[in-house]
Amino acid sequence: MICRDVATSNCEDIKSTLESAKKRNVILIVGRTTIEYIGRAASESILADRLVIIKPDGSLLIHEATKVEPFNWQPPRSIINFECINDKLRLKSIRLNPHEEVLVDFDYIDFIKICNISTTKLRIIGRESDVVSMIMNNVALIDKDSSIIGIDIPTPYGKIDILLKRSDGTFIVVEVKNEKAGVPAVIQLKRYVEFYKSKGYNVIGILIANDITDDAYSILMKEGFKFVNLSSIITKPRDMGKLDKFLKT
Repeated sequence: MICRDVATSNCEDIKSTLESAKKRNVILIVGRTTIEYIGRAASESILADRLVIIKPDGSLLIHEATKVEPFNWQPPRSIINFECINDKLRLKSIRLNPHEEVLVDFDYIDFIKICNISTTKLRIIGRESDVVSMIMNNVALIDKDSSIIGIDIPTPYGKIDILLKRSDGTFIVVEVKNEKAGVPAVIQLKRYVEFYKSKGYNVIGILIANDITDDAYSILMKEGFKFVNLSSIITKPRDMGKLDKFLKT
């Protein structure tokens, strides 16, 4: 990331610099401001020190010292312009539909930075497919004596996420959920296990999820299945060793 400082001594120079930078860069301004909102309602803020963030997609975020949510904001595709009023900077953000305006008047500017910040996609860790891939790459996480039969194994009741087999012929059915598991998840696992038991196999059932409801856990224990806390696996990748230490029994 490359940022550059903008001199704050001359309003017309600031305006020119910000106008040329707003479509390609993120602009950070810290200063003493008043804010006026005109739209479906109306509001005014008192003079106070704030952080103003302008993004090249037209987003405007105004933050104070606390809270995650901005003190005031405008969404992407808003039109942002700068002007000088009595040699002091004004930022005007206009949202077209519905029509809304936010006027930010700077009484004093502490600093301005123009930054070239990337736009990327977030890779989510902990999706069901991520957990399946992790186990596929290291079956010993489930059982050191097991080998992979396959993933997405079709049955009359749906597809089994992971099916393993021990050297003694015992099947291990693994059901993965990236949410809090309820009774339906346990019933689904139970159907898979009973399907293979009906074919004469000895079968173990394991449910992996972020959490589990009390009702679901009661059924899980009654059926003799095991529960693995997904968050424990994802957040402790280097020292997790065998999954047995995360099993709730």
